[in-house]
Amino acid sequence: MKKEITPEFLWHLNNVVLTFQIAIVTTIDDGGRVNAAPFGLVFPFCSSPENPQMLVSSNSMWHTSQNIESTKEFVINYAPYSLIEKVAKTGLMYSDGVNEIDKAGLTAIPALKVKPPRLEECFQHIECRLNQIIRPNESQNNFIGDVLSISINEELLNKGREEMLKIADPLLLFGMDISRFQGNYAGVGKATVYAPPKTEVE
Repeated sequence: MKKEITPEFLWHLNNVVLTFQIAIVTTIDDGGRVNAAPFGLVFPFCSSPENPQMLVSSNSMWHTSQNIESTKEFVINYAPYSLIEKVAKTGLMYSDGVNEIDKAGLTAIPALKVKPPRLEECFQHIECRLNQIIRPNESQNNFIGDVLSISINEELLNKGREEMLKIADPLLLFGMDISRFQGNYAGVGKATVYAPPKTEVE
C-alpha cells in the first residue's frame, strides 16, 4: 500500500528516504579569507565531458553563498566517513571571517586551478568557477560551476568500482535535526547519529 505525504521543512532529509554524499565546500571572500562548510545538495549538473558542470545548493544567507557570488570560485571536497566529527564542526555557525578548516583541525592544500584550497583529508576534489546562479526561491541559491580540475587520491585509481567505494568510504547524510546540528550519517555498511558536543561558537 502507498500513502501520499506532504513535504515539510527539510522534507528532502526527513520526510523521504534519500541519501546525500557529504562534501565540504571551500571558498574565499574578497579579502582572501577561507571558509569551509558541509553540503549534501551537490550534484553533477552537466555530464558532458566537453562541458562538465557541478551544482551546489546553498542558503543565500550563508558565507559560502556570499563568497561564491563575490569571488566566483569554489572547491568541492568529498569527505570519508572517518571525518564525521570534523565535517560536523565545519557546519557550525561561526562568525564571518572565521577559518572553519582551522577550527575543525583539517589541512588546507593548494588547489590546482582556483584560489580556494583543497582539503588533504578528503579523497576527491572538484574545482569550479561560477557559470550561473539559479534561484528557486529567495532563500536558496543553486550555483552552477564549470569544472576546471578534478583530483583524487591515487590509491583509488585503477581499482574496481566496489573496491573504490570501500576504500573511499564516503560520508552519507540521510536525516538532520538542524536545531541540534544532529545528523543521521552512514558509510559503507555502517550508520550512526552524531551531533557536535558544542554548538555555541564565536
